[in-house]
Amino acid sequence: MLLADDFFLIAHDDRTGRSRLSQRAVELGLAGAMLGELILEQRIMIEGARLRVIGHEPPPDPLAHTNLATMIAEPQHREVRTWLLFLGQTAVDAVGQRLARAGLVEQARVRRLLVSSTRWLAVDMNLPAGRVERLRRLLTVGEPMRVADTTLAGLTDATGLSRHVMWDRDPIGLKRLRQAITTLPPPLRDLILQVEQAVGDAVLSQRG
Repeated sequence: MLLADDFFLIAHDDRTGRSRLSQRAVELGLAGAMLGELILEQRIMIEGARLRVIGHEPPPDPLAHTNLATMIAEPQHREVRTWLLFLGQTAVDAVGQRLARAGLVEQARVRRLLVSSTRWLAVDMNLPAGRVERLRRLLTVGEPMRVADTTLAGLTDATGLSRHVMWDRDPIGLKRLRQAITTLPPPLRDLILQVEQAVGDAVLSQRG
């Protein structure tokens, strides 16, 4: 399960496909997860608020390949926030389509009153719940976590999704979550911080 796929499944209701966060928070979280995939593939580096390409070889995943190619073609844009906002514009559909190609979700049109919208429904409703429970177990039982798992936990915390994963606000699990984030390599820690700040700014702008 790729990083953005995991975040997508956790961020959407297993029965209705509705987002558990605001639309902007989901978009920024998914964009951050897609950047995280490229960091894990050693194609990009994040240092503070800046991003740079360090590997031009196409990643195995087509979506990651497209994202990297876009960054290579736009060398003048090196602010992490710029890429979070840009990738976020199409993140839900892009990751939804990737999951659909894998046979894990199906696209559905939902109509309420005069408004029609697209949702991605899990083919197996146990899958999203299982991804939530898996992450929760890693945090509460204290099992060893891969770097990708810790990054996923950090992104859920940065976007406010951790309150769904840690629904009972277990203090031990929350403490492990924060401690785990500190063990990440600096590029991934910086990525999580950038996502958290972008989500915070989005919340403030909506209130304003």
